[in-house]
Amino acid sequence: MTAKSPNSQLKWPGRDAIIDTVWDYLIRRRWFPSYLERSEVRVLDYRELENPQFRLLILEAQGVWYHIPLALVADWNGEGIVGRTGGSPENPGYLIDGPYCPQYVQYWIRSTHQAGTLPLLPEGEDLISNLLAASLESKVLSGEQSNSSVLLGGKYPTIIKFFRVLVSGANPEVTVPLALARTGWQGVPQPRGYSQLNLWDPDGQPQQVTTACAAVRLDEARDGFRLVCSLASSGEDPTIMARQLGKTTADMHRHLLEAFGSGEDPASGTMMATRLRHQYQQAEAAYSQLREHPQIGEEVDRLAQALTGLGGLPPTQRVHGDYHLGQCLYSSGDWYVIDFEGEPLRPLEERTAPDQVERDIAGMLRSFDYARVEGGADGDWLNRARLAFLEGYFGEEQRPAPALVVLRAFEVEKALYEVRYEAEQRPDWVSIPLKALMLLLPQSH
Repeated sequence: MTAKSPNSQLKWPGRDAIIDTVWDYLIRRRWFPSYLERSEVRVLDYRELENPQFRLLILEAQGVWYHIPLALVADWNGEGIVGRTGGSPENPGYLIDGPYCPQYVQYWIRSTHQAGTLPLLPEGEDLISNLLAASLESKVLSGEQSNSSVLLGGKYPTIIKFFRVLVSGANPEVTVPLALARTGWQGVPQPRGYSQLNLWDPDGQPQQVTTACAAVRLDEARDGFRLVCSLASSGEDPTIMARQLGKTTADMHRHLLEAFGSGEDPASGTMMATRLRHQYQQAEAAYSQLREHPQIGEEVDRLAQALTGLGGLPPTQRVHGDYHLGQCLYSSGDWYVIDFEGEPLRPLEERTAPDQVERDIAGMLRSFDYARVEGGADGDWLNRARLAFLEGYFGEEQRPAPALVVLRAFEVEKALYEVRYEAEQRPDWVSIPLKALMLLLPQSH
Protein backbone atom coordinates (compact mmCIF):
# COMPACT_ATOMS: atom_id res chain seq x y z
CA MET A 1 0.00 0.00 0.00
CA THR A 2 1.31 3.44 -0.88
CA ALA A 3 0.25 6.98 -0.21
CA LYS A 4 1.07 10.41 -1.49
CA SER A 5 1.32 13.13 1.11
CA PRO A 6 -1.41 15.78 1.04
CA ASN A 7 -0.91 18.66 -1.31
CA SER A 8 -1.87 22.25 -0.63
CA GLN A 9 -5.39 21.74 -2.00
CA LEU A 10 -6.31 19.15 0.63
CA LYS A 11 -7.82 20.26 3.90
CA TRP A 12 -8.82 18.38 6.99
CA PRO A 13 -12.57 18.19 7.70
CA GLY A 14 -13.59 20.62 10.43
CA ARG A 15 -14.45 19.54 13.94
CA ASP A 16 -18.17 19.80 13.19
CA ALA A 17 -17.91 17.65 10.08
CA ILE A 18 -15.43 14.96 11.13
CA ILE A 19 -17.94 12.52 12.67
CA ASP A 20 -20.11 12.54 9.56
CA THR A 21 -16.99 12.00 7.45
CA VAL A 22 -15.90 8.88 9.33
CA TRP A 23 -19.32 7.53 10.40
CA ASP A 24 -19.84 4.91 7.70
CA TYR A 25 -16.40 3.49 8.41
CA LEU A 26 -16.89 3.45 12.17
CA ILE A 27 -20.11 1.50 12.24
CA ARG A 28 -18.48 -1.32 10.24
CA ARG A 29 -15.67 -1.71 12.79
CA ARG A 30 -15.90 -4.49 15.33
CA TRP A 31 -14.41 -2.25 18.01
CA PHE A 32 -17.13 0.38 17.56
CA PRO A 33 -20.70 -0.41 18.75
CA SER A 34 -22.96 -0.61 15.70
CA TYR A 35 -26.02 0.12 17.84
CA LEU A 36 -24.91 3.67 18.61
CA GLU A 37 -26.86 6.49 17.08
CA ARG A 38 -24.98 9.34 15.42
CA SER A 39 -26.50 11.77 17.94
CA GLU A 40 -24.93 9.82 20.83
CA VAL A 41 -21.37 10.39 19.61
CA ARG A 42 -19.38 13.58 20.13
CA VAL A 43 -15.83 14.76 19.51
CA LEU A 44 -13.79 14.68 22.70
CA ASP A 45 -10.55 15.69 20.98
CA TYR A 46 -9.49 16.36 17.40
CA ARG A 47 -5.79 16.99 17.72
CA GLU A 48 -3.25 18.24 15.24
CA LEU A 49 0.10 16.47 15.46
CA GLU A 50 3.61 17.71 14.73
CA ASN A 51 3.33 16.27 11.25
CA PRO A 52 0.35 17.99 9.55
CA GLN A 53 -0.37 14.80 7.62
CA PHE A 54 -1.67 13.15 10.80
CA ARG A 55 -4.29 13.86 13.46
CA LEU A 56 -5.80 12.07 16.44
CA LEU A 57 -9.56 11.83 16.66
CA ILE A 58 -11.00 10.85 20.05
CA LEU A 59 -14.75 10.27 20.15
CA GLU A 60 -16.93 9.86 23.23
CA ALA A 61 -20.16 7.87 23.41
CA GLN A 62 -21.96 6.71 26.56
CA GLY A 63 -18.88 7.47 28.63
CA VAL A 64 -16.50 5.42 26.43
CA TRP A 65 -13.59 6.98 24.53
CA TYR A 66 -12.70 5.72 21.02
CA HIS A 67 -9.30 6.30 19.45
CA ILE A 68 -9.03 6.87 15.68
CA PRO A 69 -5.60 7.99 14.39
CA LEU A 70 -5.98 9.58 10.95
CA ALA A 71 -3.72 10.24 7.98
CA LEU A 72 -4.60 12.67 5.18
CA VAL A 73 -3.23 11.63 1.77
CA ALA A 74 -3.70 12.71 -1.82
CA ASP A 75 -3.91 9.17 -3.18
CA TRP A 76 -4.32 5.68 -1.73
CA ASN A 77 -4.41 2.12 -3.07
CA GLY A 78 -4.77 0.10 0.13
CA GLU A 79 -7.23 -0.74 2.88
CA GLY A 80 -8.33 1.50 5.74
CA ILE A 81 -10.04 4.33 3.84
CA VAL A 82 -12.07 6.16 6.49
CA GLY A 83 -13.53 8.84 4.23
CA ARG A 84 -12.82 11.45 1.60
CA THR A 85 -11.99 15.10 2.07
CA GLY A 86 -13.12 18.16 0.20
CA GLY A 87 -10.40 18.61 -2.39
CA SER A 88 -10.90 19.12 -6.10
CA PRO A 89 -13.19 16.66 -7.92
CA GLU A 90 -10.19 15.21 -9.69
CA ASN A 91 -8.17 14.86 -6.47
CA PRO A 92 -10.56 14.50 -3.53
CA GLY A 93 -8.02 13.27 -0.99
CA TYR A 94 -8.42 10.42 1.47
CA LEU A 95 -8.59 10.00 5.21
CA ILE A 96 -6.84 6.77 6.20
CA ASP A 97 -7.12 4.86 9.47
CA GLY A 98 -3.66 5.34 11.00
CA PRO A 99 -2.67 1.68 11.59
CA TYR A 100 -3.18 1.00 7.87
CA CYS A 101 -0.86 3.82 6.85
CA PRO A 102 2.85 2.86 7.03
CA GLN A 103 3.84 6.53 7.20
CA TYR A 104 1.71 6.94 10.33
CA VAL A 105 3.23 3.80 11.87
CA GLN A 106 6.66 5.27 11.18
CA TYR A 107 5.58 8.54 12.78
CA TRP A 108 4.36 6.63 15.85
CA ILE A 109 7.71 4.85 16.25
CA ARG A 110 9.67 8.07 15.94
CA SER A 111 7.49 10.10 18.30
CA THR A 112 7.28 7.31 20.89
CA HIS A 113 11.06 7.00 20.87
CA GLN A 114 11.39 10.74 21.32
CA ALA A 115 8.97 10.58 24.27
CA GLY A 116 11.29 8.10 26.00
CA THR A 117 8.90 5.12 26.10
CA LEU A 118 10.54 3.09 23.31
CA PRO A 119 12.46 0.95 24.10
CA LEU A 120 11.42 -0.02 27.64
CA LEU A 121 14.05 -2.72 28.13
CA PRO A 122 17.63 -2.97 26.86
CA GLU A 123 17.66 -3.51 23.09
CA GLY A 124 20.13 -3.34 20.22
CA GLU A 125 21.42 0.14 19.38
CA ASP A 126 20.05 -0.23 15.87
CA LEU A 127 16.52 -1.08 17.07
CA ILE A 128 14.89 2.24 16.16
CA SER A 129 16.47 2.54 12.74
CA ASN A 130 15.39 -1.00 11.91
CA LEU A 131 11.85 -0.42 13.15
CA LEU A 132 11.56 2.75 11.10
CA ALA A 133 12.68 0.91 7.97
CA ALA A 134 10.39 -2.06 8.67
CA SER A 135 7.39 0.20 9.26
CA LEU A 136 7.21 1.08 5.57
CA GLU A 137 6.23 -2.55 4.91
CA SER A 138 3.91 -2.83 7.92
CA LYS A 139 0.68 -4.80 7.71
CA VAL A 140 -2.45 -4.79 9.85
CA LEU A 141 -3.23 -8.15 11.42
CA SER A 142 -6.43 -9.62 10.02
CA GLY A 143 -9.26 -10.69 12.29
CA GLU A 144 -9.92 -7.28 13.82
CA GLN A 145 -10.92 -7.39 17.48
CA SER A 146 -11.17 -4.66 20.09
CA ASN A 147 -7.79 -3.25 18.99
CA SER A 148 -5.84 -2.96 15.75
CA SER A 149 -2.48 -4.73 15.58
CA VAL A 150 0.27 -3.86 13.12
CA LEU A 151 2.99 -6.35 12.18
CA LEU A 152 6.58 -5.33 11.45
CA GLY A 153 9.24 -7.66 10.07
CA GLY A 154 12.96 -7.15 9.68
CA LYS A 155 15.74 -7.70 12.19
CA TYR A 156 13.47 -6.94 15.17
CA PRO A 157 10.02 -8.44 14.43
CA THR A 158 7.49 -6.36 16.33
CA ILE A 159 3.76 -6.11 16.83
CA ILE A 160 2.21 -2.70 17.61
CA LYS A 161 -1.25 -2.73 19.15
CA PHE A 162 -3.29 0.45 18.73
CA PHE A 163 -5.94 0.60 21.43
CA ARG A 164 -9.36 1.60 20.15
CA VAL A 165 -11.03 2.00 23.53
CA LEU A 166 -9.08 4.31 25.83
CA VAL A 167 -9.17 4.29 29.61
CA SER A 168 -7.50 6.64 32.05
CA GLY A 169 -4.68 5.28 34.12
CA ALA A 170 -1.91 2.76 33.53
CA ASN A 171 -2.98 0.20 30.92
CA PRO A 172 -2.44 -3.39 32.14
CA GLU A 173 -1.47 -4.44 28.63
CA VAL A 174 1.71 -2.43 29.26
CA THR A 175 2.26 -2.70 33.01
CA VAL A 176 1.67 -6.44 33.40
CA PRO A 177 3.91 -7.77 30.59
CA LEU A 178 6.61 -5.32 31.65
CA ALA A 179 6.40 -6.45 35.28
CA LEU A 180 6.46 -10.12 34.23
CA ALA A 181 9.42 -9.58 31.91
CA ARG A 182 11.32 -7.90 34.74
CA THR A 183 10.82 -10.99 36.93
CA GLY A 184 12.61 -12.95 34.24
CA TRP A 185 9.58 -14.86 33.00
CA GLN A 186 9.92 -15.91 29.37
CA GLY A 187 6.25 -16.76 28.88
CA VAL A 188 5.20 -13.27 27.79
CA PRO A 189 6.37 -11.52 24.59
CA GLN A 190 8.86 -8.89 25.71
CA PRO A 191 7.32 -5.40 25.67
CA ARG A 192 9.14 -2.80 23.60
CA GLY A 193 7.30 0.48 24.16
CA TYR A 194 4.05 2.39 24.50
CA SER A 195 2.54 5.79 23.77
CA GLN A 196 0.45 8.01 26.01
CA LEU A 197 -1.86 10.97 25.55
CA ASN A 198 -3.22 13.61 27.90
CA LEU A 199 -6.94 14.21 27.53
CA TRP A 200 -9.54 16.23 29.36
CA ASP A 201 -12.70 14.42 30.39
CA PRO A 202 -16.18 16.02 30.10
CA ASP A 203 -15.72 17.54 33.57
CA GLY A 204 -12.54 19.29 32.48
CA GLN A 205 -10.26 17.00 34.50
CA PRO A 206 -6.93 15.91 32.95
CA GLN A 207 -6.61 12.20 32.23
CA GLN A 208 -3.63 10.25 30.93
CA VAL A 209 -4.41 7.36 28.57
CA THR A 210 -2.33 4.75 26.77
CA THR A 211 -2.95 4.82 23.03
CA ALA A 212 -0.71 1.98 21.78
CA CYS A 213 1.98 -0.48 22.81
CA ALA A 214 4.65 -2.53 21.05
CA ALA A 215 6.09 -5.96 21.84
CA VAL A 216 8.35 -8.60 20.34
CA ARG A 217 6.61 -10.49 17.54
CA LEU A 218 6.99 -14.23 18.05
CA ASP A 219 8.33 -16.42 15.27
CA GLU A 220 5.54 -18.17 13.36
CA ALA A 221 3.22 -17.95 16.35
CA ARG A 222 -0.04 -19.88 16.19
CA ASP A 223 -3.23 -18.72 17.83
CA GLY A 224 -3.96 -21.03 20.76
CA PHE A 225 -7.65 -21.47 20.02
CA ARG A 226 -7.13 -22.27 16.35
CA LEU A 227 -4.32 -24.68 17.24
CA VAL A 228 -6.41 -26.64 19.76
CA CYS A 229 -9.39 -26.60 17.40
CA SER A 230 -7.18 -28.27 14.80
CA LEU A 231 -6.25 -30.96 17.34
CA ALA A 232 -9.93 -31.53 18.06
CA SER A 233 -10.77 -31.64 14.35
CA SER A 234 -8.13 -34.25 13.59
CA GLY A 235 -8.82 -36.25 16.75
CA GLU A 236 -5.20 -35.78 17.83
CA ASP A 237 -4.46 -36.43 21.49
CA PRO A 238 -4.46 -33.02 23.27
CA THR A 239 -2.75 -34.13 26.47
CA ILE A 240 0.83 -33.04 25.72
CA MET A 241 -0.07 -29.49 24.68
CA ALA A 242 -2.75 -29.13 27.36
CA ARG A 243 -0.36 -30.27 30.10
CA GLN A 244 2.30 -27.87 28.82
CA LEU A 245 -0.24 -25.03 28.84
CA GLY A 246 -1.18 -25.91 32.42
CA LYS A 247 2.47 -25.57 33.46
CA THR A 248 2.74 -22.23 31.64
CA THR A 249 -0.39 -21.00 33.44
CA ALA A 250 1.01 -22.00 36.82
CA ASP A 251 4.27 -20.19 35.98
CA MET A 252 2.29 -17.10 35.00
CA HIS A 253 0.50 -17.06 38.36
CA ARG A 254 3.74 -17.53 40.30
CA HIS A 255 5.38 -14.63 38.49
CA LEU A 256 2.29 -12.43 38.82
CA LEU A 257 2.41 -13.05 42.56
CA GLU A 258 6.11 -12.17 42.61
CA ALA A 259 5.53 -8.99 40.61
CA PHE A 260 2.37 -7.68 42.30
CA GLY A 261 2.06 -9.49 45.64
CA SER A 262 -1.10 -10.88 47.18
CA GLY A 263 -4.38 -9.02 47.56
CA GLU A 264 -5.11 -7.07 50.73
CA ASP A 265 -8.84 -7.83 50.93
CA PRO A 266 -9.58 -11.47 51.83
CA ALA A 267 -12.10 -13.29 49.68
CA SER A 268 -14.85 -15.43 51.12
CA GLY A 269 -17.15 -18.19 49.99
CA THR A 270 -20.09 -15.95 50.85
CA MET A 271 -18.90 -13.31 48.39
CA MET A 272 -18.54 -15.93 45.68
CA ALA A 273 -21.99 -17.31 46.44
CA THR A 274 -23.54 -13.86 46.04
CA ARG A 275 -21.76 -13.32 42.76
CA LEU A 276 -22.79 -16.77 41.49
CA ARG A 277 -26.48 -16.19 42.25
CA HIS A 278 -26.28 -12.79 40.53
CA GLN A 279 -24.74 -14.36 37.43
CA TYR A 280 -27.58 -16.89 37.32
CA GLN A 281 -30.17 -14.12 37.52
CA GLN A 282 -28.50 -12.28 34.64
CA ALA A 283 -28.36 -15.45 32.55
CA GLU A 284 -32.04 -16.14 33.23
CA ALA A 285 -32.99 -12.59 32.27
CA ALA A 286 -31.09 -12.87 28.97
CA TYR A 287 -32.23 -16.42 28.19
CA SER A 288 -35.73 -17.07 29.51
CA GLN A 289 -35.57 -20.70 28.31
CA LEU A 290 -33.24 -21.33 31.23
CA ARG A 291 -36.40 -21.69 33.31
CA GLU A 292 -37.17 -24.81 31.29
CA HIS A 293 -34.27 -26.43 33.16
CA PRO A 294 -35.22 -25.83 36.81
CA GLN A 295 -32.57 -28.27 37.96
CA ILE A 296 -29.91 -25.73 36.91
CA GLY A 297 -31.28 -23.09 39.25
CA GLU A 298 -31.59 -25.66 42.04
CA GLU A 299 -28.02 -26.83 41.58
CA VAL A 300 -26.71 -23.25 41.44
CA ASP A 301 -28.40 -22.59 44.78
CA ARG A 302 -26.93 -25.79 46.23
CA LEU A 303 -23.47 -24.80 45.02
CA ALA A 304 -23.90 -21.32 46.50
CA GLN A 305 -24.75 -22.88 49.85
CA ALA A 306 -21.61 -25.03 49.67
CA LEU A 307 -19.53 -21.92 48.97
CA THR A 308 -21.04 -20.09 51.95
CA GLY A 309 -19.96 -22.95 54.19
CA LEU A 310 -16.32 -22.61 53.13
CA GLY A 311 -15.70 -19.38 55.03
CA GLY A 312 -12.44 -17.68 54.11
CA LEU A 313 -10.65 -18.52 50.86
CA PRO A 314 -6.92 -18.51 50.04
CA PRO A 315 -5.40 -15.04 49.46
CA THR A 316 -6.18 -13.34 46.18
CA GLN A 317 -3.53 -12.16 43.73
CA ARG A 318 -3.17 -10.52 40.35
CA VAL A 319 -4.54 -12.80 37.62
CA HIS A 320 -4.96 -12.58 33.87
CA GLY A 321 -8.68 -11.98 34.23
CA ASP A 322 -9.80 -12.86 30.70
CA TYR A 323 -7.95 -16.12 30.20
CA HIS A 324 -8.77 -18.48 27.35
CA LEU A 325 -7.03 -20.21 24.45
CA GLY A 326 -7.30 -17.13 22.25
CA GLN A 327 -5.09 -15.26 24.74
CA CYS A 328 -2.25 -17.73 24.19
CA LEU A 329 0.23 -18.20 21.38
CA TYR A 330 2.27 -21.30 20.52
CA SER A 331 5.69 -20.61 19.05
CA SER A 332 8.78 -22.79 18.66
CA GLY A 333 7.44 -25.44 21.02
CA ASP A 334 6.46 -23.06 23.84
CA TRP A 335 3.28 -21.37 25.04
CA TYR A 336 3.11 -17.59 25.51
CA VAL A 337 0.41 -15.53 27.20
CA ILE A 338 -0.83 -12.23 25.75
CA ASP A 339 -3.64 -9.67 26.14
CA PHE A 340 -3.50 -8.74 29.82
CA GLU A 341 -5.81 -5.76 29.38
CA GLY A 342 -8.98 -7.69 30.26
CA GLU A 343 -12.39 -6.71 28.94
CA PRO A 344 -11.86 -3.19 27.46
CA LEU A 345 -15.31 -1.94 28.45
CA ARG A 346 -15.00 -2.98 32.11
CA PRO A 347 -13.73 -0.32 34.54
CA LEU A 348 -9.96 -0.44 34.96
CA GLU A 349 -10.17 -1.01 38.73
CA GLU A 350 -12.26 -4.14 38.15
CA ARG A 351 -9.86 -5.50 35.53
CA THR A 352 -6.82 -5.07 37.76
CA ALA A 353 -8.35 -6.16 41.08
CA PRO A 354 -6.79 -9.23 42.74
CA ASP A 355 -8.81 -12.43 42.39
CA GLN A 356 -8.58 -16.18 42.88
CA VAL A 357 -6.32 -17.98 40.41
CA GLU A 358 -9.22 -20.37 39.80
CA ARG A 359 -10.85 -17.67 37.66
CA ASP A 360 -8.12 -18.10 35.05
CA ILE A 361 -8.12 -21.90 35.36
CA ALA A 362 -11.89 -22.06 34.86
CA GLY A 363 -11.71 -19.72 31.87
CA MET A 364 -9.25 -22.04 30.16
CA LEU A 365 -11.28 -25.15 30.93
CA ARG A 366 -14.33 -23.55 29.35
CA SER A 367 -12.21 -22.56 26.34
CA PHE A 368 -11.28 -26.22 25.77
CA ASP A 369 -15.00 -26.98 25.58
CA TYR A 370 -15.51 -24.38 22.85
CA ALA A 371 -12.50 -25.76 20.96
CA ARG A 372 -13.99 -29.24 21.22
CA VAL A 373 -17.27 -28.06 19.69
CA GLU A 374 -15.55 -26.02 16.97
CA GLY A 375 -13.32 -28.97 16.07
CA GLY A 376 -16.07 -31.59 16.29
CA ALA A 377 -14.42 -33.72 18.99
CA ASP A 378 -16.26 -35.81 21.55
CA GLY A 379 -16.52 -35.67 25.33
CA ASP A 380 -13.63 -38.10 25.81
CA TRP A 381 -11.30 -35.72 23.95
CA LEU A 382 -12.45 -32.86 26.18
CA ASN A 383 -11.91 -34.85 29.36
CA ARG A 384 -8.36 -35.71 28.32
CA ALA A 385 -7.61 -32.06 27.57
CA ARG A 386 -9.10 -30.89 30.87
CA LEU A 387 -7.30 -33.45 33.00
CA ALA A 388 -3.96 -32.83 31.28
CA PHE A 389 -4.29 -29.06 31.78
CA LEU A 390 -5.06 -29.52 35.48
CA GLU A 391 -2.19 -31.99 35.87
CA GLY A 392 0.14 -29.50 34.25
CA TYR A 393 -1.06 -26.73 36.55
CA PHE A 394 -1.18 -28.55 39.88
CA GLY A 395 1.42 -31.27 39.29
CA GLU A 396 1.19 -34.10 41.81
CA GLU A 397 -0.52 -31.88 44.34
CA GLN A 398 -3.73 -33.33 45.75
CA ARG A 399 -6.44 -30.70 45.68
CA PRO A 400 -8.61 -30.60 48.82
CA ALA A 401 -12.40 -30.79 48.46
CA PRO A 402 -12.97 -27.04 49.20
CA ALA A 403 -10.58 -26.09 46.38
CA LEU A 404 -12.53 -28.29 43.99
CA VAL A 405 -15.76 -26.54 45.00
CA VAL A 406 -14.20 -23.13 44.33
CA LEU A 407 -12.90 -24.19 40.91
CA ARG A 408 -16.27 -25.68 39.99
CA ALA A 409 -18.00 -22.48 41.09
CA PHE A 410 -15.80 -20.40 38.79
CA GLU A 411 -16.55 -22.77 35.90
CA VAL A 412 -20.27 -22.53 36.55
CA GLU A 413 -20.08 -18.75 36.84
CA LYS A 414 -18.23 -18.59 33.51
CA ALA A 415 -20.74 -20.90 31.83
CA LEU A 416 -23.63 -18.77 33.11
CA TYR A 417 -21.93 -15.69 31.67
CA GLU A 418 -21.59 -17.58 28.37
CA VAL A 419 -25.32 -18.37 28.38
CA ARG A 420 -26.04 -14.66 28.65
CA TYR A 421 -23.46 -13.71 26.03
CA GLU A 422 -24.53 -16.35 23.51
CA ALA A 423 -28.22 -15.56 23.99
CA GLU A 424 -27.52 -11.94 23.14
CA GLN A 425 -24.84 -12.35 20.46
CA ARG A 426 -24.93 -15.91 19.01
CA PRO A 427 -28.21 -17.65 19.90
CA ASP A 428 -27.24 -20.78 17.95
CA TRP A 429 -24.33 -21.30 20.33
CA VAL A 430 -26.23 -21.12 23.62
CA SER A 431 -26.43 -24.91 23.76
CA ILE A 432 -22.66 -25.10 24.41
CA PRO A 433 -22.67 -23.51 27.89
CA LEU A 434 -26.12 -24.96 28.61
CA LYS A 435 -24.86 -28.52 28.14
CA ALA A 436 -21.78 -27.69 30.20
CA LEU A 437 -23.95 -26.57 33.10
CA MET A 438 -25.81 -29.86 32.98
CA LEU A 439 -22.50 -31.67 33.44
CA LEU A 440 -20.78 -29.30 35.86
CA LEU A 441 -23.45 -28.61 38.42
CA PRO A 442 -24.21 -32.15 39.68
CA GLN A 443 -20.50 -32.49 40.52
CA SER A 444 -20.49 -29.35 42.65
CA HIS A 445 -21.50 -30.89 45.97
